[in-house]
Amino acid sequence: MNATMPGYEAEETIKRIKSHKGVQAVLIVNKEGVPIYSTTSDEAFAMDHAALVSQLTTKAKSTIQTLDPTDDMMFLRIRSKKHEIMIAPDKEYALIKHDTAAESRTLKSRRQRTTTQIRKEKRHAIVQTKRRLMSVDQTPLTGRSILELVQILGDTTNASARTNQTRFETLQEIRVLLAAHEKDYEHIEQIIESGIVPVLVMLLNSASPLESTTRMGGEVYREIMWCLINITSGQYEHTKLVLPAVPRLLEFLQGSNHSLAKHAAWVLGNIAADCKEFRQQLIANGTVMPLVKLLSNPSMEELAKISAWALSNLARGFEISAKPFADAGIIPVVIKGLSQPSSGATFSEEIVVEIAWLLSFLTAREEAFLKLMLENGLVELLLPYFSTINERLLTPLLRVFGNICCGSPDQDHMDAWRMPYVRRLLCTDSVVLPKLRDFLQPQQAGVQEKSLAAEAAWVVSNLAATEATVVELLIQAQLLPLLAHQVKDGSYEVRREVAFALTNIALTSTGHMEDVLALDVVKGFLHLLTVADVAIVGNSLRFIENVLRVAPQGVSLVEANEGIDALETVQFECGEEHLSEWAAALANEFYGENYGINSPPSTAQVPTGFGFPSEDLGQLSFGANQQAPASGPGGRGRGAHMTTPAWKK
Repeated sequence: MNATMPGYEAEETIKRIKSHKGVQAVLIVNKEGVPIYSTTSDEAFAMDHAALVSQLTTKAKSTIQTLDPTDDMMFLRIRSKKHEIMIAPDKEYALIKHDTAAESRTLKSRRQRTTTQIRKEKRHAIVQTKRRLMSVDQTPLTGRSILELVQILGDTTNASARTNQTRFETLQEIRVLLAAHEKDYEHIEQIIESGIVPVLVMLLNSASPLESTTRMGGEVYREIMWCLINITSGQYEHTKLVLPAVPRLLEFLQGSNHSLAKHAAWVLGNIAADCKEFRQQLIANGTVMPLVKLLSNPSMEELAKISAWALSNLARGFEISAKPFADAGIIPVVIKGLSQPSSGATFSEEIVVEIAWLLSFLTAREEAFLKLMLENGLVELLLPYFSTINERLLTPLLRVFGNICCGSPDQDHMDAWRMPYVRRLLCTDSVVLPKLRDFLQPQQAGVQEKSLAAEAAWVVSNLAATEATVVELLIQAQLLPLLAHQVKDGSYEVRREVAFALTNIALTSTGHMEDVLALDVVKGFLHLLTVADVAIVGNSLRFIENVLRVAPQGVSLVEANEGIDALETVQFECGEEHLSEWAAALANEFYGENYGINSPPSTAQVPTGFGFPSEDLGQLSFGANQQAPASGPGGRGRGAHMTTPAWKK
């Protein structure tokens, strides 16, 4: 910051710098690193950080002249494990210290809010069809305030037929209001705050609410549950108000009125979709058993489909055990419903979609449950459905197949009992490998990216972590060139999954490492070291370490693709200590004080694409005396414990 800057301009500049998120203080130092101005009264703070700045002066001077003093976004940023220093270019140096831990927490909170909102909006789409049906109802809106409507509905002092009719019409009006403002969260909030939910729960718990000679209680119950369906598709606080109605909803679920059972299942499914707390409470209250019983009668398609959807919401989340579902008899019901040929006792495709999502969760739980499902023929039953073009069905099926190919989260090897089922997925009469190849094809110009590419890559990564014979089948299926293309040109979501697949293939043997390196993917992995994803950075470090240790020219190959800078980025900028230490250890071991003998002669000769041209890599040879890759059968896939269908997050 220029020492001759007018006072008012300096104050405005300091104020602007302080407005950056995470800024703790602005510190101005002279060229010797002595603090001459600080926005904090903590002298120890100023002296400590002035000393830190002094250590960075040389680096700052070499960069600072190319920066624009008026553009904060161009200021030099130097990060350590705990701090970020932003240097404003001019005669002196104005510095900003960021609390990266606080910023990380802020970003995490923001991601959680975004994820929750996306899930809520997707759940809104699930109930939208019913809401359209409700909007067809020509119930007139009287223009009365919600408080007036709640007061009328909750008035139990007069039980005459005329009063009950008025209250019933009021209930219909409230239902229409909830449907009409489904995405107007502020309006819905006002309706909820009016006290409507306790009134609805009270009416639902009544033996014969608002009955008359022309209307039975079932009609009233349906209207009440329509309201509750809308309410439970909203926020956590709103859904929590409906929990006192759960015992009554379970009664409807087990009753003889199938229409009321369907509505009750819908409300319970919405409650289960909200959070772990509600799922565990519903399971403890015995919700699984009646839903499984309803699912066992697929001839009532709509009721069975909603029951399967509610069960899948109950099974969502790593903390939920498969045991309550197995105890409720879900395995024989699913096995019977998936059997071919189709009949009145088997599931329609719409029900199979919901069942596949349910299985995508349950097969990621206890191994005993998965083993029992596989022993009852799950693979043979699901393979015919994998021939479909219905993406809504293909996505959960890929998740199930990926779970089957996963090792246990607490083990570094594939359980022997799984391998026959893995091989069955890949046998010559199976469509799995051809379908995986189709899903991984490069995106055509003007065509919307296929979301199945990331799902398919995840399955391949788990397959590649099983055994060498399976990896050979993947290579014979020509999947390797497709993976290499995706790691270069795919979206981040696809590149993330492909990176795991390529790493597992490369770590199978030195020969497989050579096959992967021949695809010019090194720079792609180095780029992934800069992303804010602990898992992918760790995977990329694992791949780079094995290149450095196994490939005869691996050290030069990594350096030629700017690997030293990439490792230092992780070392100094990564907030995860174990990753920064890992990167530092690799940089020191392979590019330390004694390095230089095998350095490339000039970076100007390095190709700008992903890695070296294939003809250069073709000269690489892996000698028998080279160090073997890390122990284990090519490293582990992320495991079934990492499986969460995207729309269920």
